[in-house]
Amino acid sequence: MKKIALISLFAVILFACGQQTKKQEATVEPEKSAEVLSVDELLENAPELADNEVVVKGTVFHVCQQGGERCFIMGSTEDLSIRIEAGEKIGAFTQEQMGSEVVITGILKEVKTEADAHNPGREHGDEEGEVEDAETETAHEIIAENEEAAERIFFIEGLEVKEITE
Repeated sequence: MKKIALISLFAVILFACGQQTKKQEATVEPEKSAEVLSVDELLENAPELADNEVVVKGTVFHVCQQGGERCFIMGSTEDLSIRIEAGEKIGAFTQEQMGSEVVITGILKEVKTEADAHNPGREHGDEEGEVEDAETETAHEIIAENEEAAERIFFIEGLEVKEITE
C-alpha cells in the first residue's frame, strides 16, 4: 500500500511539473524586433514605407540650434540624409548628439512639396452641384499633372532615440 501511495504521489508531482513547463512555453512569445534600416535603405524604400513605423540607424550631422526640435542623420554620403522631428515623445535633440550614431524609431511621413503648397488638404472641386467649365477642367488637369510630378520629401516623426555607444 505504501508503494502505491508513493508511486501515486510521484506521478502527481511529475504531472504537475510537466503542466507548469507547458504553461510557461505557451506564455513566452518571441520578442518582435523591427528591422533596423540604414538611411540609404530607408530612402530606397520610402514610398512603400510611408505612414508606417520604421527604425533607422545613422550619424547625426546637424541638430537644429533653436530648441533642438529636429536633427538630420546621414547615410553613406552627404547627399543621403533624412530629417527627424523630435515630437512630444523625444522632446528635443541636443548639440552634443552631433557626430554620434543613433537608432531612431518613428513614423515615416511623406510631403509632396509643390502639390502640398498649392493644395495642402487636397480639398478642391469635388462639391456637389459644382459646374466645371473648360478653363477650370484644364486647370484641374494641370494641377493633377503637377501633383504627380511633385518632388517627394520624406521625414520621420520621432518616437524614440537611442545613442549607440561602443
